[in-house]
Amino acid sequence: MEKSPSKLVPALIGGCVMGVLSSIPYINMGNCLCCMWILLGGGVGAFFYWRQLPPGTEFSAGDGAVVGLLSGIFGALLSTFLVSFFMAIIGSGSVQDFLTGILESQSDLSPEAEDLLDELSEQEFLSPIFILIYLFFALIIDAIFGTLGGILGAAIFRKRGTPEEPTQIQGNA
Repeated sequence: MEKSPSKLVPALIGGCVMGVLSSIPYINMGNCLCCMWILLGGGVGAFFYWRQLPPGTEFSAGDGAVVGLLSGIFGALLSTFLVSFFMAIIGSGSVQDFLTGILESQSDLSPEAEDLLDELSEQEFLSPIFILIYLFFALIIDAIFGTLGGILGAAIFRKRGTPEEPTQIQGNA
């Protein structure tokens, strides 16, 4: 039985793709399309794992799922770091402006909802609790959709091998 190649390096590459594209302001909006960057990161991890397989080796959906899951975990960790970095550099003014806009445009909000939005708009979004909440949800979402991306990658890159020889049709002589 041959030893399968390491899944760690392909997962790190997929996680980097996922984390960077999910963190850059405005580009991260691609995740609004069915978590596009997260699926892509899982698929990229699966692609780099497939490239390591020897010819004739089947790339199973389970291998793709594992690579996608690991890509999702690495991507969540990296995106949490990068989002915190971008919020420190750019500031969280746009989030506060968004919450203030909701308060101003909605006249039918309950007093409790208005109080909650007031408190949120005054909060510092780089506090450790917000970073931990972001990390928690990023781990869940990136793990799920990264795994799906890895499975899709395994389905696309199913078999690694040499081109098959054409079948010869033998007729009655």
